[in-house]
Amino acid sequence: MSTITTAAAAAGPAGPPTAAKSWAALGPLTARSLTSCLRTPSLLLSPLLTSAFFLIIYEGQLSSVTAATAPGGRYIDVVLPLCLLTTAFTGGATAGQLLVSDIGSGYHARLWLTPVGRWALITAPVLAGVLVLAAQAAALTGLGLLLGLNPVSGAPAVLALIGATILLGTGFLLLAAAVGLHTGNSSAVGSVTLVFFPLSFFTATFVPRDQLGGWMAHAADINPLTPPLEAMRSLLTAPWNEQNLLPGTVVALTLLVAGAAAAHLTLTRRTRTGV
Repeated sequence: MSTITTAAAAAGPAGPPTAAKSWAALGPLTARSLTSCLRTPSLLLSPLLTSAFFLIIYEGQLSSVTAATAPGGRYIDVVLPLCLLTTAFTGGATAGQLLVSDIGSGYHARLWLTPVGRWALITAPVLAGVLVLAAQAAALTGLGLLLGLNPVSGAPAVLALIGATILLGTGFLLLAAAVGLHTGNSSAVGSVTLVFFPLSFFTATFVPRDQLGGWMAHAADINPLTPPLEAMRSLLTAPWNEQNLLPGTVVALTLLVAGAAAAHLTLTRRTRTGV
């Protein structure tokens, strides 16, 4: 008897009871994934410490020579969004790594035979990753405040900046979860970060977009990370009525939809072929 047949027999007839069990199980499954993050310092601290290190170095070494080109003369407004963007896609590997760990230990296979809906098994690590990313973004933004961050629009802009990081990171979390579920390989999950990390250097990395020239300006124009990066910087440097957040929002939502579609297709394939 195949794994899928066994799972179907264990689950019983589909319907509202199964859906209710899935929603009831989502909380404990998410709590377990969050506990796994807390027990794995590399998932929790590595993205935060790396971004914090670069934030301090960039602000300390480049602010004196680039402040004149930064809006309002504050270089922290330029470099903090870059570090938050980096945190979004490095921390986005969390869900994939959690899935790989559960697949390798056999825990995921045992869950697959329960009446819990398959969607809950991939949603739980993603939700745990979102909570971890929110804490990382808040901590990094707090460091930015210590380094002199003072948004034009005040505290709401700070909250919006953290929210933008979480929105972007959720798309990366879904992509990493899809890769982890498809391959069961931690190196493959890490490749999600490797795809986006080089792109962060082919945009307005260290200066505002209007300071770029030559081929780098053209590279920034076609780089998908440019709109969200510019939107995040705009949150800090412009009043609400002067901000143009639409391009960045479109990119973030596109990434979110693409990640959700990839996760759904991978989950469907794994359900059909078995664990």
